[in-house]
Amino acid sequence: MPPDVCVLILNYNGRDHLEYCLPSVLATEYTETKVVLIDNGSTDDSVAFTRMNYPQVKIVENEGNWGFAAGNNVGLRYALERGADYVVLLNNDMRVDPRWLTHAVAVAEADPRIGVVGFDTIGEYHLDADPDLVLFKERQSAWKKLEVTETEHVAGCALFLRADLLRDIGLLDERFFAYGEEDDLQKRARRAGYRSVRINVPLWHYNSGSFGKHALRTAALAQRNHIRVMIKSDPLRVALRRFRDMATFICWPGVEYDRSHAHLRRLRPSAYPVNVAILLYAVLWNILALPATLLARYRDEQRVRQARRRLAALPSLRQDDAL
Repeated sequence: MPPDVCVLILNYNGRDHLEYCLPSVLATEYTETKVVLIDNGSTDDSVAFTRMNYPQVKIVENEGNWGFAAGNNVGLRYALERGADYVVLLNNDMRVDPRWLTHAVAVAEADPRIGVVGFDTIGEYHLDADPDLVLFKERQSAWKKLEVTETEHVAGCALFLRADLLRDIGLLDERFFAYGEEDDLQKRARRAGYRSVRINVPLWHYNSGSFGKHALRTAALAQRNHIRVMIKSDPLRVALRRFRDMATFICWPGVEYDRSHAHLRRLRPSAYPVNVAILLYAVLWNILALPATLLARYRDEQRVRQARRRLAALPSLRQDDAL
């Protein structure tokens, strides 16, 4: 039997995005696909719109806006309890190529150590990268052959995950709320011995569909969580160096950067005094949260070691079979 894939679409007041996202996802050619809308307490008519127009979509309603991590964890538990082989975390402002899951599954099935698959996502980090879908359609038309490359990170807007990875190392860390949780998950996966790859099937991302309207709050979450990822994952020397680089970027007035890059805009959202104030908040938050963060790091490492032993016991692939 082909592996089961559960696509989780997290939504918060995203009716306008669901109008193009849901038809795109439901046109996926891979037949063993279940689409689940995880609604984070929307106050628009997202749920009613989906229920009326797309009855084949399973709807899970959270009681409020639980953020990216806790909201998606509801969907992840739903998928794992129902025996999904693979799970996709997909933003509600995405368009997909119909072939995306066919090739993602094929690549993952070739090696049980492949735990994360990403795509050729237009607008993955850049705002207004392809507003008229011209580039997206060109890449779809030009696509002829699957290409697979190793990567260290896949953005959370379209994150294809092996279910066994989640069973091994756990779900998203809900203390993040939003931003940084996919970095933390993928760092745990790499330490456990899982591989991350990217395939050249095109996807399209509107970018900043929900949080773009709240720049300062978004910056506060991004900065504090960026620091927390360092504390949870990095050796002390590496964490200090990365924090120095981050603080320099945020606080140095003359820094030049690509203002269309969504991640950089989140870290540096406003004028110099505002950016510094947000960074001070982020540092203080992490100082107060330090005991809980270190405990989470310890528990993560226990699961990572167990997963590493399990993966090490798997038979090695022949060189010509490996991707």
